[in-house]
This record gives sequence, structure tokens and C-alpha cells, in this order.
Amino acid sequence: MKVLFDVNHAAHVHFIRNAYSILSEQGYDCMISASDKPLAYELLDEFKLPYLPMGPIGKSMPAKMLRLFLHDLKLLFYCLKHRPKVILGIVAIRGSHVGWLLRIKTLVFTDTEHAALQIAFFKPFATEIHNPEWFTKSLGPKQVRYKGFHELAYLHPNHFIPRPEVLQKLGVEKEDAFFILRFVAWDATHDLNQSGISLQHKRALVSFLALRGRVFITSEYELEEEFKALEFNIPVSFLHDAMYYSSLVIGEGATTACEAALLGIPSIYINSISLGYITYLESNYDLVWHLTDDSEIIKSVTRLFDNKNYKEDWKKKKNHFVGTQIDTTEYIVSLVKDNCK
Repeated sequence: MKVLFDVNHAAHVHFIRNAYSILSEQGYDCMISASDKPLAYELLDEFKLPYLPMGPIGKSMPAKMLRLFLHDLKLLFYCLKHRPKVILGIVAIRGSHVGWLLRIKTLVFTDTEHAALQIAFFKPFATEIHNPEWFTKSLGPKQVRYKGFHELAYLHPNHFIPRPEVLQKLGVEKEDAFFILRFVAWDATHDLNQSGISLQHKRALVSFLALRGRVFITSEYELEEEFKALEFNIPVSFLHDAMYYSSLVIGEGATTACEAALLGIPSIYINSISLGYITYLESNYDLVWHLTDDSEIIKSVTRLFDNKNYKEDWKKKKNHFVGTQIDTTEYIVSLVKDNCK
């Protein structure tokens, strides 16, 4: 039985990789189509997952539309040749188009309410749309809610075991304090007219944290020259291991903020965009702090550090929360099997 996973982002690689392995071991013929987004191909190569390279998605809106048309064609010919029984992916726009044309079941996941344009492109064509139960938007009769998070497909304790060798790669000891900063490229369609941390406050934050430990930066764009010495120089597949051993994660990316929270690491998310899962984690479990004013960053970090037991407190909150959620990989595997019958 053939299954196609459609990947459009580095985080999507993590989302499908455990399900890919489990299904492959059980005799399913799994395939991957992947966009050329930052780190996506690198991750697929590190995990030794074969894939059909779809190429870039474009930066301007006209370029994105042209690339989508070309991707649709490329994936159409690929599926005509391989005939998958199911197509599954996060925001699988081209997958939903091709699935609709070829009458292939297409299971699309999304957890981003404000991505209205993306939703409009896949909603009419998808067979089912799967959202976590905290997703605040109603998507009609195709919508299926589940009790979980995308990130628990790879960070659930059933699947994630931190690798201590990352500490050697970073040049730190287990007891050392170190901090991870995440900067985004602001080129997604849902990032239009949104904002995060200004260059002025990035400088102030780096200086503030550098007095208290090591600072590492992971960025979707080419970093400013003044920050390049702080950029991660480890294999990208080790990012979550580094996060697990870190003291704090701060950044503009909601996915990274959520990942840190699910690892029991305090995370401060600075972005004008409010997301259902960030609000859920903040309001109900105090696992993420969301700021829309970047001038408040250092004040919030200081408040966190004033609690000498903040690391232990976060681990306890995380353990309680994860115990209320499902293993998302198990959900994906069951979903594929049910739709392959």
C-alpha cells in the first residue's frame, strides 16, 4: 500500500518521520514530496529519508502562485506514476489538489488559524482536515479534531530521547547555562504585516543573556554579521536535543516556542501573531509567555530568572500537560491505516 507524505517546512519533516518509519516497517510503501524550504532537505538527508524534491515555493505572491502551479503539475505526474492510496501532510495544498484530481484520499493537518489563504487553497479539495482540539477556527464538515499537538509527533516521550552528545557538539557542560534564540524569515504568506524582535532589541537581548551564559542563535535567514559567531554549528537534527538541555528558548517562531514548552523548557514567544496553541499553553498551563512588545523581553526574562526553581517548575508543568495529550504519531499511523482499507 502506497502512502505519500507532503512536506513544506523543516518542522513537517519531524512531524512525519516517525510515522514514515513505523509504516515502512509494517510493509507500507512510503514516499515523500518536499519543498525546498530552509533546512527541510538537510533534515531529510540527515534522517536518510528519500524524497521527491519539489523545489522552492517563491517569495513574492506572484512567485508563490507560479511555483504552486508548477508543483501541482510535478506532483500530479508523480502520483499518476506511483498511485498512492493516501496523501497526508501539514498544509498539503498541492497534495490536496492532486488528491482531488486523482480521487486519492487527502488528509491535511493545520494548527495555524490565521493562515486563511493557505486554508482557502486546500479546504475545498482535502478529504479531511485534522486540527488539535484547541484550534479556534471552524472549518466545516471536513474538520476532525484530536487531542494533541503537531509537535508531539516527535517530542512525545514515546519517541524523543535526548542525546547528550549534543553538549559536546555545542562545547558546553550539562550544568552550564545556555540560551537559544530563534529568528524567523518573515516570508510566509501569513507573516505579512507581522513583526517580532527588532534589531535593536536583538542586540540588547544577546548582551543581557551573554552575561549569564552561552547564547546560541538559530535563524531562517542569513544572520547579521554581528551575530554570526553565535549561530548554531551543529547538525540540524540535533536542535531539539540542544533545546532539551538549554535554560531558556526565546524567539519569533511559534513552532519553536511550542517545542520548548513540550520539552519542559521555558519559552518566550515574541510575535504580533496570536495563535490558538500558544494561547492554550500560556493560559492553561503557563508553559509559554507570549509578548507582542519586544521592549518587554528583558523584563520578562528577569522575572523568570527571579524564580530560582524555574527549571524544575517547568518540567513539572510539562509532565502534567503531556500526560493529558495523545501520541500524535500513533494518531497519524492509525489514520493512514484506516484510510488504506
